[in-house]
Amino acid sequence: MNDIFKRRSCRSFIDKEVKMEDIKEMLYAAMQAPSAMRQIPWDFVVVGKEEIPTLTNCSHGAGSLRECNKVVIFVMRNDLRCPEFLEQDMSSALENFMLEGKDLGLACIWIGTYPHQERVDFLKKYLNIDNPYVPFAMVGVGYPKDENLFKFDESRFDDSRIHIGKW
Repeated sequence: MNDIFKRRSCRSFIDKEVKMEDIKEMLYAAMQAPSAMRQIPWDFVVVGKEEIPTLTNCSHGAGSLRECNKVVIFVMRNDLRCPEFLEQDMSSALENFMLEGKDLGLACIWIGTYPHQERVDFLKKYLNIDNPYVPFAMVGVGYPKDENLFKFDESRFDDSRIHIGKW
């Protein structure tokens, strides 16, 4: 539970190589996520530091990827049995990925792609993919520059948002 309480988005990283074995551990965790009717809609593209500058052109927020050591692009298939649950399935996989990263001492930044069509189109062209594959998100991975990044933030809990029974 500590990883859940202490995971934060990171936008400032040190220049230290992230091992592919760690990325694979994170992807292993991602692939343990639940998916509607076990449709398993995900594929992943791992991008190294030399290609990251191109990815920063995807959107204004993608500039946060500049200092990352690796970027993992989460790609979903939109031709499966339960397309209405794709975003939930992909988000669950993405959260598992980031939590495993936190456990390994790594930090992540989630850059949303889908449903912004211009971002989707940019990444489809970059990845040279077509339907049924749709870029869902990019996740920058690296070692955080700020040692205090993973402090517990109790201010996020708000008891007034809990409703018992009916609203």
